Amino acid sequence: MIRKYFRKKTIVMLLTIQTLFSIFTVHGICQEGSGAVSGRVIDTEGNPMAELPVFIAPLIIHKGITIRPNLPYGYFALNRTQTKADGSFSITGITQGPHYFGILSENIDKRLPDNYDDFLKDYLTWDDKGFNPNYISGFTRTNFGFHENDFEPDAKVVSLRINDINFYPRSDFFDEIVFGIDPDIHIKNVEVIVKPRMRIRGRVIFKDGTPLSNTRIRISLKFRYDDHKGNSGSGSGGGGTGVWIDDKGNFVQYLRNMDKTAIYTMSLEYQGLVTPPQQIHLEPDQQIDGLTFTFDSEPIPPKPLPPKMKKKTDEIQPSSTPEKPPLPTSNEVWIVNPANGHAYKRIFCRTREEAIAQASDENAYLVTINDPKEQEWLGAVFGHTFYWIGLSSAKNSDKWKWDNDEPITYENWLPADYFSETLDKNEREYAIITFVDGKWYAVHPESVLVKMTEMAIIEKDGLLSDIKSKSVDKDK
Repeated sequence: MIRKYFRKKTIVMLLTIQTLFSIFTVHGICQEGSGAVSGRVIDTEGNPMAELPVFIAPLIIHKGITIRPNLPYGYFALNRTQTKADGSFSITGITQGPHYFGILSENIDKRLPDNYDDFLKDYLTWDDKGFNPNYISGFTRTNFGFHENDFEPDAKVVSLRINDINFYPRSDFFDEIVFGIDPDIHIKNVEVIVKPRMRIRGRVIFKDGTPLSNTRIRISLKFRYDDHKGNSGSGSGGGGTGVWIDDKGNFVQYLRNMDKTAIYTMSLEYQGLVTPPQQIHLEPDQQIDGLTFTFDSEPIPPKPLPPKMKKKTDEIQPSSTPEKPPLPTSNEVWIVNPANGHAYKRIFCRTREEAIAQASDENAYLVTINDPKEQEWLGAVFGHTFYWIGLSSAKNSDKWKWDNDEPITYENWLPADYFSETLDKNEREYAIITFVDGKWYAVHPESVLVKMTEMAIIEKDGLLSDIKSKSVDKDK
């Protein structure tokens, strides 16, 4: 399925990537199985871009279509960092294949919905719901109230310089600059040049000065080129789009960068109300701030948000201890692996401790994986998703052990920064099976992946002996 391609080791290469691969040289060794990119981000005048949230993300080609992770679902797939005061950056844990360099909007973490974990879980388990390429396509809206343009950045990448060769976007619409990377390669001294995006930033209020807040409105926008003499040049256009209004009534409308001066006519629509149109004169790459659009109406309360679109706020909510919802019932039976005679079962659980307790009730333990054949059998029987396994480590220790004290004879780890987590790898105490070909990943107790892991595989020795023994007793 399409989602799996984002972490596959073998991805179809773009022709431009093949050219770029030929000029890469090994400048250093990074973490085994993953690559790294470091360099500096500057503007078109050569000034460093400080504290800029940047990322490198995977690209795939499916049936001739280039697909990238959309936001906010694809946020987990981004290898993220923030530039330092001198514009420098370093991003590690990059998987093999085609990628692109991008910029994130400011404070994106605060703009994600409160129940982002639920959305992410839906995304990662989309294979179970059937293939739908529009679900993650950058050109299609998600189905829970957010649009991808709610996460647009204030700047765009205009060129990458790698090994003294400049690379540019394919077009203004297809703005990715694609490059490839092999495992264990560190591409150094990359120069990223960015420029501000054309934008109109304003505020929406009612006639008494009350801001419209926390809702979506429609913007109607028309433009015509200007020849600086008051005459319209050749070319005009327009359309409508939706934008998010924050809690103070602010909005941002980004525009495709144009190489000509244009006059824009802009008005806002909300629940049958329309603001008076305003004319805005924009030079290429110009940004306009401080506009105010007013509805000639008393304040109208915003429409309630969809249930899955609670926004993060700074308000302190009353503390409460709601009852935990009941766990899904499982009708699963023990399945015997003929290679070792052990029996395995999938269970539902809220926590690792709960999984251990359920296993103990059945005289079993969290699964211990001793060799590649057992790993392959587990994947064939239970599939690849998030499962607790019986592997743990003491805090600030790199020594792992199986819960049943068997020796570790086989390992199947993903890189420690595979999911772009900010939690220190030395403080990760547990391991889970992941959707990435059943590979293991070390997690911190506070990791978002821990909250998403609601199943475990448990294992029992000698189940066949128990069955035979009970059968003999019954015959007697």
